[in-house]
Amino acid sequence: MPDKYYQEYGPISRRRATRQRFDDPAPATVQPLEEDETLEYAPRPFQRAGQVRRRWGGLRLLLGIVALGVVIVAAMPAVLNLFPADHVADGVSLQGASMAGKSAADVQAYVNTHYAAFQRTPITLSFEGRSWAPTLAQLGVHFDPATVATDVLAAGNSGGVLARANALWQRWRGGIDVAPHLSIDARALQAYLGTVAASIEQPPRDAALSIADGNVLPTQAQIGRQILADDTAAAIVQALQTLAPQVVPLRTRALEPRITDAALVPATATAQALLHQPLTLRQGEQQWVWDANKIAEIIAIEPVGRQLRVQIDPDRLNKAVQKLAQVVDTGTSEPRLAFRAGKVQIVKPGQDGWRLKQAAAAQEISQTLQLAHRELALPVEQLAPQVTAKSLPSLGIVGLVGEGKTSFAGSAAYRVTNIKAGAARMDGVLIAPGEEFSFNTQLGAVDESNGFVQGYAVIGNRTQLEWGGGVCQDSTTVFRAAFWAGLPITERHAHPFYISWYDDYSYPGDSAPGMDATIFTGVLDLKFVNDTGHWLLMEAKVDEAAEVLSVRLYGTKPNRTVEARGPDVTRIIPAPGDPVYVDDNTLPAGTVKQTDHARRGMDITVYRVITENGVQKTPETFFTRFKAWPNVFTRGTG
Repeated sequence: MPDKYYQEYGPISRRRATRQRFDDPAPATVQPLEEDETLEYAPRPFQRAGQVRRRWGGLRLLLGIVALGVVIVAAMPAVLNLFPADHVADGVSLQGASMAGKSAADVQAYVNTHYAAFQRTPITLSFEGRSWAPTLAQLGVHFDPATVATDVLAAGNSGGVLARANALWQRWRGGIDVAPHLSIDARALQAYLGTVAASIEQPPRDAALSIADGNVLPTQAQIGRQILADDTAAAIVQALQTLAPQVVPLRTRALEPRITDAALVPATATAQALLHQPLTLRQGEQQWVWDANKIAEIIAIEPVGRQLRVQIDPDRLNKAVQKLAQVVDTGTSEPRLAFRAGKVQIVKPGQDGWRLKQAAAAQEISQTLQLAHRELALPVEQLAPQVTAKSLPSLGIVGLVGEGKTSFAGSAAYRVTNIKAGAARMDGVLIAPGEEFSFNTQLGAVDESNGFVQGYAVIGNRTQLEWGGGVCQDSTTVFRAAFWAGLPITERHAHPFYISWYDDYSYPGDSAPGMDATIFTGVLDLKFVNDTGHWLLMEAKVDEAAEVLSVRLYGTKPNRTVEARGPDVTRIIPAPGDPVYVDDNTLPAGTVKQTDHARRGMDITVYRVITENGVQKTPETFFTRFKAWPNVFTRGTG
């Protein structure tokens, strides 16, 4: 057995300097060692004979090891405390760069300098020539040089005895390399990618076809783009771990359109064939020409699978035919009557009339549009008068059923002329039991042939010159007569903005808005149904002296009462303060003329309550929304 035992502890070797016999009277006391102290330990010589000698030798070795362990444990705190806590220990580096002996301030200064570029521009996102340079904060990354310095300083200088001993061992074996700590808020990173996506992502655009001014306009398909946010975020996280500026390409995917440009070719050809020449419609001496714009109104273009279907839309065609009927139909063929002294009498004999066969007309128009020659004689049915002098007593026209009044005080001469012309078209008209009365059909053509002149009317949400300007005075008065008669109103449209002269005579004993009805031939109509079970006679009278138009409905009054509740006026909007100027090349340059006066906007609700045979029906709602309207001036540019 060797007589010397050397203890190794880290880089420090403790060499034997003195000897002490094992059998001395007092055993040695192990004291903590200083840096320059050494520990020498010599075992007592012994005889190699006999059982006692062998046992005594093993015991002596065991006691020596225990004594040496006590010395090491006792000396370890002193050894570990040899390194100052305010400087980095030997063997500690930061990503390969030695930090030994540096203070926390030195380490922090190094971090700020060495990672300056990373802190300024950690990554650059790129996509098709575009780039984004987000900050660490925008990416949700927390990188604190002070924290890095603290971590470096703590390497080998923190923790308990065992932790420090382990660190000391690591430094002696090869050193401790500290990696700067990054924390990433995934939600913040995703939020930033969302802002980038907003400027890049776009849905795929299908190939499309439209028609404007009679021309077919194809729109090519476009591939869409979507950001792959999760893949891009993973690439960003990987790039950040280098702690050096990196370029990260945005991960995206293409989104293919459902309808490609290949579908445009047959669809364009079909649309152009439908529009290549106008359609001429005839009835007797009259004719109507549908140009490309009119034909385009009844064409439907819709996607079907991966193709575009171009065809005549049945619903649009039916609506167009209904409008056509308003000018083709002659209205009633019945004689014109007057109610005088409680009796009716014929004031103008009836005559044969015409009524468009709408279903047949729609079918024939659709077929004709497929042909090269586009002329069609409209299918009509001839109407013969039902009412004669002998049948007058059986009509049931015995008294007043309903009456409406309006004031046209202050109206211009052109307006009075058109009001009188409209009233003449309504006066003496008969409405059969169950018949739906159409104001536009009865009005007929609004032109010189029926006594109308040009005047200002509400067209396209503004006032402008139009044939029959002011005829809405007639439609409003007819509406009121039907309203107070309790007749079912099947179509009614309010004016787009407030017109003050329609307030008068609107309610019994009250003047207020909400009881007007606008019309526009072929577009907006006023309709009601004669549900009285007997004929109705409409009488329209213009009192130019009082500036009042009256419409009365005579017949057999049902056992019903009619009352109005309201009007409830809400959502009042002040009139705009800034005027609007519209250029008009028909007026001399420098001419300015006001065509509209500023008006406030409002919502108006009127409830009609009908009680028939003692039973009150569910109240009917008549709603009006007036827009706020500015002062409008036409400015001559001619």
